Parts: sequence; structure tokens; C-alpha cells
Amino acid sequence: MTNAGETTEKETILEVKDLKLSFRIQKKLVPTIRDVSYTLRRGEVLGIVGESGSGKSISSNAIIRLLPENAVIEGGQILFDGQDLLKLPLRELRKVRGRRISEIFQDPMTSLDPLFTIGYQLNEVLKKHTNLSREDREKRSIELLRMVGINQPERRIDQYPHEFSGGMRQRAMIATALACDPELLIADEPTTALDVTIQAQIIDLLKELKEKFHTSIIFITHDLGVMADICDRVLVMYAGEIVESGDKRQIFYDHRHPYTEGLLHSIPDVDGDEKKPLVPIEGNPPEMSLLGDECAFARRCPYAMRICARKRPPEASLGDGHTVRCWKVFHEEQAKEGMRDADT
Repeated sequence: MTNAGETTEKETILEVKDLKLSFRIQKKLVPTIRDVSYTLRRGEVLGIVGESGSGKSISSNAIIRLLPENAVIEGGQILFDGQDLLKLPLRELRKVRGRRISEIFQDPMTSLDPLFTIGYQLNEVLKKHTNLSREDREKRSIELLRMVGINQPERRIDQYPHEFSGGMRQRAMIATALACDPELLIADEPTTALDVTIQAQIIDLLKELKEKFHTSIIFITHDLGVMADICDRVLVMYAGEIVESGDKRQIFYDHRHPYTEGLLHSIPDVDGDEKKPLVPIEGNPPEMSLLGDECAFARRCPYAMRICARKRPPEASLGDGHTVRCWKVFHEEQAKEGMRDADT
């Protein structure tokens, strides 16, 4: 038996299956998201990490179909509480977007409308998705600002975004996203451009919200340190596909993909030798329009084999939910299976 509020492994709120997304550029479809699949459990924080352009934000924005006009979803399913969001008419999707699924955008200064007060923008969300009266909407707005740690919310509610500091604007964005108590929160690099003190406060706030409201969170970041602090499981993305996935301990201490290794080696070791140089990942990400049926990381990989330049690697399962898309790992796992079969 589980107590009220506890999560079991079977409680899946989101399942993305074989998502394929391209951009139409000059009458040509350029593949951007390639066969992305993952699940998210209730009350879980799932981290998505990778370089800029790896597909982190686009794959998450596809959940609520908040995409540019030239984006084309070519296949797959996005099952939210068992319902395929890709098949929902836009009118029905709008009832889910902002109410059951909300997003904290990367830059609050461009996401908040500078012409309207913070209170007005909170009120608009509540007006659209709830049946609260005008008086109750104002009370709820003040309560939300207080909940996210903004002092004197009764006064701040009548201020404009430019009157808030960077950290306060991000808190106001979080308040807007949480206005309707969503079941799923997409946090798209919510700590980018904030100083480390404010960054820590935002992370603590998200942790508190997760524990208090049992909200599921997709946390998009390029900061591995932040990811280690808040996430339960991690997806490592490169060139529009998941190259490694697992719990955060597996990713940090038992990673197998060369790209994951490169990301971790490029982090400064503050407790180690100060003279030790950073080890960058050589080369640049591939041009997606020119990418064929090879391993996308092959040109940058120190372990690349001939097959890597010819064929995209399959996904190897290492057990306990740990998966890697790499020919080297695939062959190593096959060899282990062969040795186990020989022993029996």
C-alpha cells in the first residue's frame, strides 16, 4: 500500500512515443527531432540536457504544440494522462495548455508583456481557465506572488515587469505558470542569466512546489550542476535525439555515451587542481539538413568506428532504465550477452 500523495512507478502522467518533428525550409523538410521517446511519472523531475540546438526546447514545446509556423510534426504520439495531445483540436488543446500543462519560459523579460502590470497578466490567466470572480482572482494573484517569495505582493501586483529585478520577473513567471495548479510544468532554462544566489532560490522554490503540490516537472538546462541538484532522471540530447537516459546517478557516475562524457569533462573542477585545463568537445554539432543515416556524433567522437559513419546506432538497454545510443556500447553489451550465454 502507498500513502496518499506517494508516487509509484506505474503512475505515468506523460508518455512521448517516437516523436518526429521537422522544419520546412525553402520547400525542404529538415529533420529536427528524431524518434524521441520517454516517460514522465507524477511528482518526478525529468531533466533534459545538451548543447544549444540539440532539440531540448523544441521537443518540449511540441507537447503543447507551441511551435513556429514552419514546424511539422511528422509522427509519434504525446500521451498526457492517456490522451494523445497531437490529435486534439486546437480548441481542446487550449483547455489543457496553461491549465493542466504550463511552461516557464527562458527569458521572462520577453515573455511578460511590458505594457501590462504583473497583476493584469496573472488575472488574464485566471480569467481564461477558472470561474473565479474578479475579487477572488485578485486574491489568488496576491497569494501566488506571496507563494513564490515576492515581498509586499499587494503593492507589487500593480507594478510593471520593468519595475521588477531579473529574479523577481522569473518568480512572477513561475507564479503565472502555477496559477491554475498544473499537473505538468515545463521549465525551459528558468535559471539562465540569473546570478548564483537567485539561481539557488529559484531551484529551491521549484523543489518546494514539487513537494507541496506533487507537480511533475520537465527541467530543460545546459547546466549540469543545476540538473544534478533538482532532477530525478535525465535525458541527454544531441542532434535531435536522446543519446543517453537514466537516473541522475547513472548519468553522473556510470555514463557510457561519449557525448555525456564530453559534457561532464567540460565542467570546471572547483575542488580539484586549479591548473587543470578544461577539456572541450572538439568540433561542432552537425548541420541537420546534411545529416544522413550515420551517428550524428561520429565526427566529434574519440571512439568512432567505421560503422559510426555509415549507420545510426540502435538504442542499447543497460538495465534499470539506463539506455545509450552508441555503437561502441551496443557491441560491448552484445559481447557481455554472448559471454553470459556461453557460461550457461
